[in-house]
Amino acid sequence: MVMNKIVLFVLGLAFFLRIYGLSNHPAGFTPDEASFGYDAYSILRTGRDQWGNFFPLSFKSFGDYKMPIYGYLTIPSVAIFGLNEFAVRLPNAILGILAVLGTYLLVDEVFKDKRTAYLTAFLLAVSSWHISMSRGAFEANLTTFFMPFGIFLFYKGVKNSKYFIWSATFFGLNLFTYHSARLVTPLIVGYLIVDNRANLKLSKKMRFPIGIFGLFCIGALYTYLTGSGSRAVSAGIFSLASNVGGQRYGAVMVGLPDFLARVFNNKLTYLFSIFLGNYVSYFSPQFLFTQGAGEGTYGMLPGRGLLYLIELPLLVGFVWGWASGKIKKVNWLVVWLLIAPVPAALSIGPGYAANRAVIMMPAISIILGLGGVHVFKELARYIDQKILVFIYLSMFLLGFVFFIEDYFIQQPSREAKTMIYGQRELFGYLAQIEGDYHQIIISKKISEGHVYLSFYNGFDPAEYQSEINSWGFDEGKYSWVDQIPKYTLGKFVFQNIDWSFHSRVPQVLLVGEPGEFPESTEAIKKILYPNKTEAYWIVAPTQELYANNK
Repeated sequence: MVMNKIVLFVLGLAFFLRIYGLSNHPAGFTPDEASFGYDAYSILRTGRDQWGNFFPLSFKSFGDYKMPIYGYLTIPSVAIFGLNEFAVRLPNAILGILAVLGTYLLVDEVFKDKRTAYLTAFLLAVSSWHISMSRGAFEANLTTFFMPFGIFLFYKGVKNSKYFIWSATFFGLNLFTYHSARLVTPLIVGYLIVDNRANLKLSKKMRFPIGIFGLFCIGALYTYLTGSGSRAVSAGIFSLASNVGGQRYGAVMVGLPDFLARVFNNKLTYLFSIFLGNYVSYFSPQFLFTQGAGEGTYGMLPGRGLLYLIELPLLVGFVWGWASGKIKKVNWLVVWLLIAPVPAALSIGPGYAANRAVIMMPAISIILGLGGVHVFKELARYIDQKILVFIYLSMFLLGFVFFIEDYFIQQPSREAKTMIYGQRELFGYLAQIEGDYHQIIISKKISEGHVYLSFYNGFDPAEYQSEINSWGFDEGKYSWVDQIPKYTLGKFVFQNIDWSFHSRVPQVLLVGEPGEFPESTEAIKKILYPNKTEAYWIVAPTQELYANNK
């Protein structure tokens, strides 16, 4: 009973930290989040996504072909709570809570040590990295639920083969959560099979689970070849291969013989150096403990480490215990940790991509849990255990409180712009006044404004699907919707603002960033960020022109 109470307490803590203030924290609502919500709403109403595709295996979205699991998980949430931020973010929050349970069960199953299982679950429940990734509609975080459960059920299956079916299902579904999972999952599954081959009997009972996972793999390959693969290619370091020519030319110009220039500057060495630099960065103290994520798009706080500094002794404790042979049965865990950052390292971007590397998080929590128990065992020889626990928890609580202050107080001020704050206020106001204007022009600087309009105004999906086919996305061979010069939804037009022309169009409303208008312009409404700087202006130019000429 005591054990159950501890687990329930940890899960309750995880619940509170992931559900409280979910609609407003993180401050802002990204286009990806709005797109997931509107796709769910569209399927709920018409059986088709926003592009008119019938129950797709990948969501075309803005041309980036999102993995489908999050979109489908959002459907019942939108059906129950309506089309709003809470409904869209709730599935990830719930699976983030269950990820804590899955990690607890995995540790308990493999190591048969309740203390390690409790500590691991607690560390994941209060992890600043995992909390941040669990509080938005960030599909990358789903793998922190599916991966631990898949591995847990695999180890259960080693003892009782009936669990292999469930393990194969969880691993298979993981392939459709996020692009990174498509590389990591088969490698993890392959290692588990090889590492446990002595205990596995490839009998008829194994054929069915293997077949299930194989079908998921075929489905994943199909979606890669028919759409989502283009996203992986464009976001991968392989797209940088053409840059090697410039490096080779520069080497020759400073006197290096052409032969040696080709040896040291070719696509293989160039791409490998980029990959290696990226890969190592995900294990750096800067990424883990000091600088943290490279961008605030996923509710993260650049400049804050993803782990608490007080967790560093636990990491050292794991290395100490593993090297001394006191921490055992962790080869699978180390393999998981080493494989996890590979997709992130193969991607281009600002670096320190906490979303692409979040698949590491449960593995890191397990490592910290194992290290923590080992450290406490060793130090308990010299210090009273109660005093030791009190000192450590006090220091941990201090770091945790600083994170809470940063997340709920500082993030809205510092990163609201990165999270595209202000769309709810902007489109909510436009809904009140749109009847007074013949045309409303939304600046292209408001990224993917059409999805915000559709999300916040509940735009009829059937009408949306009809209009989107007139945009010429496929015909123009665009990669992103934002690349289309001009497109419409009803009276709303999405294009760049030309003040010299649009300011003289009667009964038009212009919506854009402050810098798109002359300084003397009088906006009828200004949308502000939480730090009170101006985000967007709503301008009725002909009304202003009339007022000035009276």
